[in-house]
Amino acid sequence: MLRWRRAWDEGGAVALRRRAATGTPPKLDDTQVETVRAALEQGAGAHGFEADLWTLERVGVVVERATGVVLSRASAWRLLTGRLGWTLQRPERRALERDESEIARWVAHERGSKRSGEHTCLDRVPRRIRRLAAPSDPSHLRTPRADPAPAAPAELKRASMAGALGYHATDPDRGARPCFHLKPGSYDTATLIEVLEQMKVFYGGERVGLVRNCLSAHWSRAMRDWVSDQDWLTMERLPAYAPELNPVELQWSSLKKRELANLAGDHLADATEHGIHRMNRNPQLPWSFLAHTGLAIHP
Repeated sequence: MLRWRRAWDEGGAVALRRRAATGTPPKLDDTQVETVRAALEQGAGAHGFEADLWTLERVGVVVERATGVVLSRASAWRLLTGRLGWTLQRPERRALERDESEIARWVAHERGSKRSGEHTCLDRVPRRIRRLAAPSDPSHLRTPRADPAPAAPAELKRASMAGALGYHATDPDRGARPCFHLKPGSYDTATLIEVLEQMKVFYGGERVGLVRNCLSAHWSRAMRDWVSDQDWLTMERLPAYAPELNPVELQWSSLKKRELANLAGDHLADATEHGIHRMNRNPQLPWSFLAHTGLAIHP
């Protein structure tokens, strides 16, 4: 108190203001930081590295070449994220079998061809989830209006999950409608037809444009014959090896990165249930998944 009173007497209120901690001065001044920025913006290839990809070690090498200052990995990270304002970017994996021209054609032409009723994207989990659903339990459609049936941890075996995201083409205010289907074992044409039968009931007879990936069961002869007799359903195929166009892939990613991350055994069932409820409670998530694909619903 005496020190504060003395400061008040000598300098008034200004003397009582909190002073920012000085700390160790940065190794690079502003001019050197701009020099490093210009060097990094040339790309890693311009500095003799094989791949055009920056790592902390490579950044440290370029900083030393440009300024003569040696930075640790931690200092290089603070330079990139703090003073340069860069963010961490991970390379996107792409299949070698992709046909970029076909994907571009689909995005430019076919994405606007569905203009009726609900526009739904359907896919299935690429990996089986162990210990998720009891083999004796019936398959059922998971929707925001129907709470999932409780699982029996002692009897849980291997199961698969299918999901759909529905967007209304003429009335976006109705909101997106996510739904889930879980069953023991794996999906084939017969079980996927059962899912579609439940989807027909779920949408109450509305016309549905179904955009699906290239899974063989989605386009088998039996599936095509069944679809040909359904006046409420129109199916469209996504380009091969183009998961970035499927919003359901982002739905699975959200589930696996949150509730299913680093989990195994009996906890998977409860975690999956929580993830489904989380996505159902947030009406903006399905629209964000669609926005990340770069696609739009056309009335």
